Amino acid sequence: MAYGGTVDIYEQMTTRFAATYMPVPSAEVTKDNERLTQWYLEHSFFRDFVYRNPVGRKGKEFSDALVVYDDTIIVIQNKTQGSPRSPEDWAESAVNDAIRQLRGSFRMIRDELVQEFENDVLCTKMRIDLTKHIHIYGMVVLAQDCRPYDAYRLIQKDNWPNNPFAVMTLNDLLETIDRMDTAADFITYFELRYDATRAGLCAALMNDEINTMIRIGESLPKLLQRSLSSAAPDVRERTLRLQRQNLVTRIKDRTDYKFSVLVDDIIARAHDVDPDLVEDLGKARDLAHVVGQTYGFLDRERRIAIGKRMLDAAVSARSQENRIIVHIRRPIGQIFIYLFTKADRKLRREYLYAISSVAQEKYKFNKVMAMATEPADTGGRSYDFVHLKERRFREGVDIPTDIIDQLPDPDTMCQMIN
Repeated sequence: MAYGGTVDIYEQMTTRFAATYMPVPSAEVTKDNERLTQWYLEHSFFRDFVYRNPVGRKGKEFSDALVVYDDTIIVIQNKTQGSPRSPEDWAESAVNDAIRQLRGSFRMIRDELVQEFENDVLCTKMRIDLTKHIHIYGMVVLAQDCRPYDAYRLIQKDNWPNNPFAVMTLNDLLETIDRMDTAADFITYFELRYDATRAGLCAALMNDEINTMIRIGESLPKLLQRSLSSAAPDVRERTLRLQRQNLVTRIKDRTDYKFSVLVDDIIARAHDVDPDLVEDLGKARDLAHVVGQTYGFLDRERRIAIGKRMLDAAVSARSQENRIIVHIRRPIGQIFIYLFTKADRKLRREYLYAISSVAQEKYKFNKVMAMATEPADTGGRSYDFVHLKERRFREGVDIPTDIIDQLPDPDTMCQMIN
């Protein structure tokens, strides 16, 4: 599928990805805070996966916000303090009310009373499939000015949900989004936060998210003990180090953060479909959703590493016919291909499809997400995508060696990022 644009690769590294506009304050403070929550979530999940005030049964509002990303659903309820009561006194009723709403939403999803939600920004619909959407989470966001306190102790015992959930203030959410600004990072942090508070390893106080992250970082060896028990010592140490680094430092402050924006741009521009270059606009939009979901699996650390190689390839492609980068996520059996070429759009789409099919045979994985674009300094940027789930060539088919050799060797290529 074909997607167009006019921004060069160098400019991409200095700009934020395409997004909706920041909400304009109004006289309705409660609604303003709901819109801010939705907008903040968009920073990690992009426009594709955030549903604003989704409608449930009989046209009634299902929740204040909803995230549907891959196998995960996050139901969000907002509460805004408008009373002169102390923050904790107000929160006791507000949090329990929001928890009851979450439990009702969980029940409606589980009982299949709601089966479809509409994204009002992209005018697309998402059907809920309980065989796919197996992780159903909840989040309560409190808009209040307060000193740090423990809101979890205010939850009534018989109101405690069975599903994983989080309670935080609007400011806490902003701090979280600022650091966990990819879908992969956000969901990982959400799960760590829930596990840490449930196990009593640390407290998650309101308006204290940075310190919560530090406390979780200190608890990581215990939190990840089971999941890393079979990992090699060097892998275990590297995982703990990277997780702790994400929690205690702000990755946006790194000088190489800008490279990761090149991956963000792929997700953001996937919906910029050129109708003159696609035969089926509906299928192109469906593919754009898959593109966002697949690249969303890449956390910020991986995006930085991949972005550096993308820039190098884009520069090299100015003097070479084609420049290909491959990386493989072995745990999920996913091949990523990045093609930089001066070939015209029609030719590069055909070549991308062919090279994706060959990659299945060479690397022995069926899932392929492939992207083709122009070299650097071409005055613009457009994307073509190929997504494969099933093997195209039958077993035993003879592929010419010169074609296979166009892809890097899986045992030696420095571009591989597991």
